[in-house]
Amino acid sequence: MDNQAYKHPYGQNVPPPGYAPQYPQQMHQSSSNVTVVTAGGFQPAPVIVTPPERDWTVPAVMVTLCCFFPTGICAIIAAVNARSQFLAGDTEGARSSNAWARGLTFASIGFGVAWIGVVIALYIWVWSVATSLNGY
Repeated sequence: MDNQAYKHPYGQNVPPPGYAPQYPQQMHQSSSNVTVVTAGGFQPAPVIVTPPERDWTVPAVMVTLCCFFPTGICAIIAAVNARSQFLAGDTEGARSSNAWARGLTFASIGFGVAWIGVVIALYIWVWSVATSLNGY
């Protein structure tokens, strides 16, 4: 027999008896080196890690308890919102909410100090009027 394909009785071409089937050779080579090929000139973008802004939650709670609670509650909400936005990856929204929390915290301190000043001034005024009427 020659090296041509042997004609099977059902019409299929098979190699002649005694010859192994000819398949494309595949190279199996184990290696610990890994090569990554990217198509189209894709370059991975550098990851920019932004440090977290200052967390204003604790100062907001403190001014709520010690100074002026209406703006303090708003400061707490803004501070918690800023933290949630930062954890979600929205750094611009987190910076905006953080600025609101900072502003409301300082406003609470200002309102609290002003309120304490007004109370002290009223106490002094009432005491002075009361002592002048009693003749002390």
